[in-house]
Amino acid sequence: MIKKIAITILLLALMPVAIAATGGHGPAVGKPAPALFGKTLDGGSYILKRDTGSPKVINFFSMSCVPCRKEMPELAQYEKKYAGIKFISVHTEEAEPEKIAGYLKKLIGHPSNIVLTSGGLQTDFNYMGLPHTIVLDENNNVLMNLEGYNSGNMRRLKKQLDQMSR
Repeated sequence: MIKKIAITILLLALMPVAIAATGGHGPAVGKPAPALFGKTLDGGSYILKRDTGSPKVINFFSMSCVPCRKEMPELAQYEKKYAGIKFISVHTEEAEPEKIAGYLKKLIGHPSNIVLTSGGLQTDFNYMGLPHTIVLDENNNVLMNLEGYNSGNMRRLKKQLDQMSR
């Protein structure tokens, strides 16, 4: 029993070191965002590298993610409030567009820009779970990473958006 407790304490003590070694959660703040491309829900193409000139909130979600379902209506409200900031929701798993459209119709609200990918974003964007939200400046440099959906993250996001909209 004492041995198990000692091992648990050691693992907890080493966790911050392991997180630091992997670069934390999400793309590095102050650095350019990784490449992101996919199809939009309406069949068009989206390439982040070509989408410059306005700040962005990029939210990674999945239909199987319960917190994502709760967060999306709040992001839709922010999208309406902060007109100069582009909101993009990226589905992180390969799925048929019709299924994602059906999922979105069941929500109270969601951001208007939906990007579908073939997956593999977790490696490039280094997120540890969903939902994961990153905030980018007008040149697509990372300003903020938010992991998970909770009131603290939503307050931090709102504060960042208030600063960006001044």
